[in-house]
Amino acid sequence: MKDAIIKLKAGKNGNLKQGHPWIYKRQISRAYLSTGCGDIVSVVNADGKFIGKGYYNPKSLISVRLLTFNNEPINEEFFEKRIMQAIDKRKGLLKQTNAYRAVFSEADGLPGLIVDVYSDTAVLQIFTLGMERLKEEILINSIRKILNPKYIYEKSDSPLREIEGLMRIKKWWSEAGNNTIEIFEGLPAEGAGKAKFYVDIENGHKTGFYLDQRSSRAAAGSISKNKTVLDLFCYTGGFCINAALSGAKKVYAVDIKQDWLNLAHKNACLNGVLEKIEFIKSDVFSFLKEKHQNGESFDVVIIDPPSFLKTRKSLQTAARGYEELNLTAMKILNEGGVLCTFSCSHNMPNDLFSQILKTAASQAKKNYTILKRCHQAKDHPIVREIPETEYLKGYFLKIHSA
Repeated sequence: MKDAIIKLKAGKNGNLKQGHPWIYKRQISRAYLSTGCGDIVSVVNADGKFIGKGYYNPKSLISVRLLTFNNEPINEEFFEKRIMQAIDKRKGLLKQTNAYRAVFSEADGLPGLIVDVYSDTAVLQIFTLGMERLKEEILINSIRKILNPKYIYEKSDSPLREIEGLMRIKKWWSEAGNNTIEIFEGLPAEGAGKAKFYVDIENGHKTGFYLDQRSSRAAAGSISKNKTVLDLFCYTGGFCINAALSGAKKVYAVDIKQDWLNLAHKNACLNGVLEKIEFIKSDVFSFLKEKHQNGESFDVVIIDPPSFLKTRKSLQTAARGYEELNLTAMKILNEGGVLCTFSCSHNMPNDLFSQILKTAASQAKKNYTILKRCHQAKDHPIVREIPETEYLKGYFLKIHSA
């Protein structure tokens, strides 16, 4: 069966960014043959020259997401090859952990698809209609063949699916596994070594755990020995447990959701560090203000909030939130203390995040030295031609009085 064809407009209105897989509705001149939502299409420029193949959804502003820039069939063999290429990039990581991102959407040439592996279970997320259409006949079989998981759990519950006209799905494929899975991670050269965690793949954020912060967790552990550490937005304990395992004197872990604190408590027990960590249920903004008013201080403060910034429209509001957090955190750090601070939204440019930190330091009457610039872990690869793949940014700042 011949692919439907999407033709782009002439001139700059139809130009693609070099190497970028997104084609917006405004760039399309017309569709040839019968083109249905989710169909595989060949894309040509205004002169009829082949550009690539992808899937089509006229209901989305991003109407075509290219899977390849080559004229090749999109079939099971194609998916197997892409997943195998993704796994080859991550082979070195498998010695350090049994939990990793196997497929990172556009960064691995499979837009609209995330696959995370937790021990014997693959957890997949599908965000787009085109990938949904390929799921049952091609995608699930490819995951089974290449990753060979014992269980496959689908957690396609993102609000992005609604934009694509899709229902949210949470289900096991074939045999059901465990909703709570034990994983480990460790970078002995940087931190205390192996940390263990229970991951709730059904109810946790994203697929259950922030795999992208693996290297930053280890780095935070490496500076925590004999220190008092405050872990804000602690979720299920990734940072605070690494700090405790690395010899922190005392760790305070704060989150507003009791379910996360309950799991963090179990994780502390799993690692034998419960006596070092005090878990606190509180709104982080209120907690910081109270500590500042009481004159309390810490050696290390970690700020790893969930994304304040879902769209660019909320950039100004999000910037104020980040500034308030970092300003107060700087005020409660001991002289020479370290602030580990992050933003996990690609809508927050690093230049703006850096400026927020400078403004916060100025208002707090502090100076800082950059000890470390943080990025997402290597199983979340950054493709320079696709800026959206670089979303996590962070800094370790040594704080001094001005």
